[in-house]
Amino acid sequence: MNQTTQRPETPRPESEDPEPRPRDTRLPWIYRFIDRLALGDRRALLTRIGFALLLIVGLALVSPSFFGWGLAVAATIVAVPISRLRAYATAFLPYGAAWLVFTMLRALADETRVPLRTDAVTRIERWMFFGNIPTIWLQNHLFDPLSLAWYDYATTFVHWSYFFVPHLAAILIWRKNPPLFTRYLVATTLLLGLGLLVYFISPAAPPWLTTDTAPQADTYRVMANVGREINSSLYDRTYSVVGDSNPVAAMPSMHQAITFLVALFAIQAGGWLRISGILYSIAMGFSLVYTGEHYVIDIVIGSALATYAFFTADRWLTVIAPLFQTLRRHARGELQPTSPPPV
Repeated sequence: MNQTTQRPETPRPESEDPEPRPRDTRLPWIYRFIDRLALGDRRALLTRIGFALLLIVGLALVSPSFFGWGLAVAATIVAVPISRLRAYATAFLPYGAAWLVFTMLRALADETRVPLRTDAVTRIERWMFFGNIPTIWLQNHLFDPLSLAWYDYATTFVHWSYFFVPHLAAILIWRKNPPLFTRYLVATTLLLGLGLLVYFISPAAPPWLTTDTAPQADTYRVMANVGREINSSLYDRTYSVVGDSNPVAAMPSMHQAITFLVALFAIQAGGWLRISGILYSIAMGFSLVYTGEHYVIDIVIGSALATYAFFTADRWLTVIAPLFQTLRRHARGELQPTSPPPV
């Protein structure tokens, strides 16, 4: 009877230990947040965030005119791994084109001979709020131009968040649910088009610009006070580049419209996104009115247009998708033009 001698087991080195090491819990809230976003490997994401911050700071120091492009590129670096850049470019070229066309045409909305509706807007505001204009009432009770409060900074930063939050939301939607991103793209394009239509039909100035055109008390542009308090030179140079291309294209409020559209998609997603979207939309609406950027009627119309775009995006998609599919097949040579039958 053969007996096999068993060799004593040698201790396994720590590097070959199959059991996973305990997760570093020094910053658990950051890790949980990253896991929620599902933006890829933690270490790679933190590296991309660091590089994006350096890029923004570097471009801002070189020239404030590059700041807007720096934000867009930084958002891409943070949210999109290198392996998906080609898919990202294919998906977001139409998205960027829609915003570019909107910005160019919005600058022309005051070139028509249609008169400003400023007096009509102020009359509607006074009728809605029993003889008061909410912006003036809020600033009379809360705003002191000689002593800025914390909420002046908070509302201004909420206003400025419009320039990157909707685009970051678009990237997150594309990463998590590409078909839903297609719907978001259609809804955004439709909303921008409707906004342009109203701008050309009924141009209206914001509260901070209506002192000389409507019988009302002076209103302050809180954003300008806060920006100049932080850094007057930087604010003036930055606003000259990324500021409103047309100050009298104020109705509807595209800040509120896009924010409300993002909130509607967040509500559909459910969970903590639903609560965040609702609170963000409310904060944006209040900030725009308080800081003198928009009337309440601008907020209402912007939210109404966003609601229409959200609920009709699928219907528009069913109409538009076959057309683009046909054009794509023609471009690939899959569809040959039919020649007329011989006579």
